[in-house]
Amino acid sequence: MDKLYPILAQMKTSLDELEAIMIEEINQLSRAKINPVSLQVLSDNKSQLLSSIQYYDEIRHRQELLSSMRAPYSQHGKLFTCWNLISERVHNTKELNVKIETLLQKHMKKNQHMLKVVEHTGYLDILYDPAGNSKQASIGHKYDISI
Repeated sequence: MDKLYPILAQMKTSLDELEAIMIEEINQLSRAKINPVSLQVLSDNKSQLLSSIQYYDEIRHRQELLSSMRAPYSQHGKLFTCWNLISERVHNTKELNVKIETLLQKHMKKNQHMLKVVEHTGYLDILYDPAGNSKQASIGHKYDISI
């Protein structure tokens, strides 16, 4: 039990940090224009935290085997409380992840629409020269836009 609590505490701390990063990610994705650099930094930080959480979870499983204990640790008040907080954070991060996915889908649809607009630019546009004569505009260029 003495070795299990610090592991659970570290998992909870990492989940708290993950939740904060995901909230910031939602804030970034809620804007009309995304800053891809800051979004990439958030994504990298999130990836590192997820790796850390997985590492501590593996250690937790090993420690449970050694101490013959299993979550939710209902017989051990301190561990039980910590486990409930971890479970709550996991639930919160799952909900945040759904919001992030929804916002990403929204931006993807917007980008697909913009791509179609860019692909069709120049087909129907008519420009006028200084003499007032019209001529068919040159075909627009296609750009690969990615986030």
